[in-house]
Amino acid sequence: MSGREREPLAYRVKPLPAECLESWLRRLADRHDTTTKALFGHLGLETSLANQDLASSADLAPERRVAIVGRLAWATAVPEKVIMRTFVGCARADLLPPALRSIGCAQCWLEWLVSGAPWRIDRGWILRVATRCERHELLLTDLARIRGLGRTVAAQRSLEENVDRTREQMAQFTLVKTRLAWNLIISHAHIRGTNLFGTSKRYEAALIGNRFHFTPARHLLLAALHSKDVSEAERIERIFRFEAQPPRNSSTRALSGTRPKLSDLTATIAKICLRQVERKRQLLDAICRQMERAWQNYPSMHSAHLRRIQRAALASEVRSRYAAEIAGAVTDPLTCLRGFQDALFYLKQCGMADAADPMVYSHSDPWDDCIDDVDRLRMRLARRFADSEFRSLLHLPRLFLGN
Repeated sequence: MSGREREPLAYRVKPLPAECLESWLRRLADRHDTTTKALFGHLGLETSLANQDLASSADLAPERRVAIVGRLAWATAVPEKVIMRTFVGCARADLLPPALRSIGCAQCWLEWLVSGAPWRIDRGWILRVATRCERHELLLTDLARIRGLGRTVAAQRSLEENVDRTREQMAQFTLVKTRLAWNLIISHAHIRGTNLFGTSKRYEAALIGNRFHFTPARHLLLAALHSKDVSEAERIERIFRFEAQPPRNSSTRALSGTRPKLSDLTATIAKICLRQVERKRQLLDAICRQMERAWQNYPSMHSAHLRRIQRAALASEVRSRYAAEIAGAVTDPLTCLRGFQDALFYLKQCGMADAADPMVYSHSDPWDDCIDDVDRLRMRLARRFADSEFRSLLHLPRLFLGN
């Protein structure tokens, strides 16, 4: 593309105060419905720059930085000094990896969403030492998922939940004010690109060299590092022994026909064996948890099984006796009373009917006083057989207990 074909951009998107370069370029490309790579190509810049980390002015060649800033200033009608303020002065090693530069203050994003202001990422948020927002004193969290929701009601609800949850998590820590002050001093020095004097080297090394960037609990671990009890943060840091970006494997692929070294074969076999052992361990852990739950539930399950057996036997016995008594009632109507009495006895033994009788009997057989009184018999049977579980077990019709 020749110089005469290049034209300024249609929309003048200016960098917002404290906004980092990547955030501004993303908003600029979104406003023109394009990508950063296509935007650089339109401006006559190297498209490969879109894939590079341009946030640090210390790691960018001066002539290349001047060319980029000059072209962007001409295309957007923004003064060069304003664009220069989007860079940070520290080295790239002191910044978060580009994949994690969506960490920010949820309260700021919520206010910008309500007021209609655009979302952005501030320069102070992309630092490795970044812990919390200076304006709201809120721990910085990853907002990539909320950005994917767009400026919607769902995003506003997620931001509100994020703020409340982060406040509750911060209440669990007793933050040391001196450490927070040192954090702020180091952050401002990194943004300006100035040297640090008089700071604690041990604290500075622990803060700048922290290895929490690839864990979702990064904000909590950094908060623990600034609290009175730092044992949890130090323990997790010993587990995650990698820098901001895991080093790439520099070993080249072996040429065809070359014999592998014994050390390589040993390392490969060891990795495979460890992976198989880990899978077996996870399987055994799951089986152990199932056996523990079964052992804890055994008494209740065994009792329930015994009750089911007793109820099944009772139902079979009662139904057989009921059928026999109904058949014998043709010749002797009073014999059916003894069958009902036996049924009540079995039900009382299994606890399936109300054994409490409001009437007090002085006879040995509580049914003797109602043999000749049909109305009292019906009333007694209706009260005893009123239990729904008892009636369903015997399969008795409702009309049987009526008048």
